[in-house]
Amino acid sequence: MGRYGKRDFFCLVGIGLAIVVLCSFLTDFILMPLRKGEITMYSNETDEFREMKLNEEALKGIEILIKETNMSRWEVLAILMGSMDFDLSDFSLKKVQKDFQDSKDFYEEWKEEELKILKDSYETIWSDVVYFPIPLSKNKDAATVSYEDSWAGERNYRNVKHLHEGTDIMTSNNERGYFPIISMTDGVVEKIGWLEKGGYRIGIRSPHGGYFYYAHLYQYAQDFKEGDSIKAGQLIGFMGDTGYSKVEGTVGNFDVHLHLGIYLQTEHFEELSVNPYWILRYIENKRLVFEY
Repeated sequence: MGRYGKRDFFCLVGIGLAIVVLCSFLTDFILMPLRKGEITMYSNETDEFREMKLNEEALKGIEILIKETNMSRWEVLAILMGSMDFDLSDFSLKKVQKDFQDSKDFYEEWKEEELKILKDSYETIWSDVVYFPIPLSKNKDAATVSYEDSWAGERNYRNVKHLHEGTDIMTSNNERGYFPIISMTDGVVEKIGWLEKGGYRIGIRSPHGGYFYYAHLYQYAQDFKEGDSIKAGQLIGFMGDTGYSKVEGTVGNFDVHLHLGIYLQTEHFEELSVNPYWILRYIENKRLVFEY
């Protein structure tokens, strides 16, 4: 075999095969995240995560996948959102069902820690929510409420622009003190009292760590103190139009509404707002009935 012996020949063949296998492995390792959707240790701090982009079919499809896979809502959400670049606004169950198991297997094998952080974040936000914050009325002629996806919309206070960190639930009658507000979750009162922008507000920390912020209240249901325990469905106050002033008790700077904010604590942020809109849509029919 000329200058090279059989041993050298087989060594070269072996090295060549090893290179082919290694290249194939690296190609699969590099391209799989691109095909499946990239998630990192800090995906829960991105704008894409915080936007919570879903649609009606996604809400229904998630329930179906929960039953089919025997997984929790937040596990299903983490896999779906991660594999679809955090955008389920064009969700189709038929398309998703084909790839869901592959995405799950991939994340569990290659992105186990990143998936856990993402799953825990969705659990923090979703798992403690029980009721829609505005009960129905026994009076069939009562005024009604409505809301739109206004998270991250532009707001202006004292000629300073800022982004809206919540969802505004508006009234049909614009009457302060008319609508009761209940806690969406169990939890503990973490903040209470007057805020310049938020008016009379109450902030409740839920058992899994989500911070639920109810602002512009007309009045509180009782004399709450920081550290008080709260139950889901408990009356916490009445809808108003307080705020946008340093003077406590100021009303009338905007229409009567409830500003609902939901916040998550992450590695780099003590309070990071997430979009409440689809969480409200999810619990829209889970409403208590009050006399008003």
